[in-house]
Amino acid sequence: MTLRIKSALLRRTDSIRRTTLSGITDKLRSNRLPFDNDSTYGSNEYIHNSFLNDDNYLAIIKCLDDGYKVSEDILQWLKDYLTLQQNYADSLSSHTTKWNGKLKQQPTISSYHTTKRAQYQTIKSSHKLAELVQTRCDEIEHVIATFHRQVDRMYPKERLGTVHKHYRSEQVRKAFKTARSALSKLAETLEKLHEQEKQAKESLLAADIQCENYSLDSTVSKSKSTRAKDTQEKRQNELEIIQDKIARAEKEYVHEQETYQQKAMEIYQECREYEKERLDQIQEVLISFAQAAHTSDYSAGQDVIFDDLIEHIKTKQNSIEDLNFWAETYHVNLRKKSTASEKNEDENDTITNESQTTTTRKTKKSGKSENENAITASDKTLPSVAVDEEDQSTANNTSTSTKNKQSKIKKSISIEKKNNSTNDSAAS
Repeated sequence: MTLRIKSALLRRTDSIRRTTLSGITDKLRSNRLPFDNDSTYGSNEYIHNSFLNDDNYLAIIKCLDDGYKVSEDILQWLKDYLTLQQNYADSLSSHTTKWNGKLKQQPTISSYHTTKRAQYQTIKSSHKLAELVQTRCDEIEHVIATFHRQVDRMYPKERLGTVHKHYRSEQVRKAFKTARSALSKLAETLEKLHEQEKQAKESLLAADIQCENYSLDSTVSKSKSTRAKDTQEKRQNELEIIQDKIARAEKEYVHEQETYQQKAMEIYQECREYEKERLDQIQEVLISFAQAAHTSDYSAGQDVIFDDLIEHIKTKQNSIEDLNFWAETYHVNLRKKSTASEKNEDENDTITNESQTTTTRKTKKSGKSENENAITASDKTLPSVAVDEEDQSTANNTSTSTKNKQSKIKKSISIEKKNNSTNDSAAS
């Protein structure tokens, strides 16, 4: 019988404990914030907790302090990019020096005049581009120096050690602690009261069991049973007092929690401004970098370099001029041969034109006498033409025979003119 009573009382206690634990679990679940499962965002120790509960305000302080790591990463990235660009500029300069030397070592018999100058201008464009890249490096270096100063100001190093913290993190921490101090004391009070309540319930449970056992045992004296009942009532009163304290403390806790939440939100708004300053600073440095890395001046400079190079090659490099330069340098008498050939062609053209003029005049004559004179003139002309043909075969070798030929032709033409004038007078 006694075992049944104990079992019943234990089941009652276990039921109370399960109800209490269930309530705590539900409360914890209600404090969790909805979270969108974004694979690009990593988890952390604060992500599933309500900011206004317990000491979860530490999340914003950690956010501010860990911003230093982000800033350091950005600085290192900028420095690495600057190193790449500086190496590029140095490589272009060394490339120019190397190929200037190579150009000087080219065989002069094959590398000369305007084509060689075009090669030089092409090689020189690398040096101009290196200067342009170096200007870009100087601007990026200025961006890095500016951002470095901003980071040092926002995250000063502690006096002892190498840790860098946000310049307002300690003040924010103190503000949250002060705002939460009253609530923290109430939380501690409630924790103690709940512990007292637990002990009071256990004492009451023991007193209930004792009274139940005495009531079932006929051998127990009445005074002993009365003392057991008094103890039971005392334990019940103690439990009720503690529960009243808990109720008042919880009510006060709710009120204080509302006060803390208001103060905490004010402090958080202040932290938002600090965080906005950090984010704006990052935005500013990224824009400054982009403007330094790719500016309109840089693009225009590249256009000028290569447009001038293309214009020089198109207008200054001349293959014919180079060929003439080479021929003159190596004493090829190209111009003298060309002049002699041109003179022979002019002489042949003069002879042909004069013969055509004579023939045209002869065809204009009419009548019998005109035909006879034409025959006579042609008889006199044919020997001279034959002679001319013979002279022309030999005139290709010497300039003297060419002059004799021209004098004979002139005499023949003058005889023809005299005959023509005689015929004209006879006809009239």
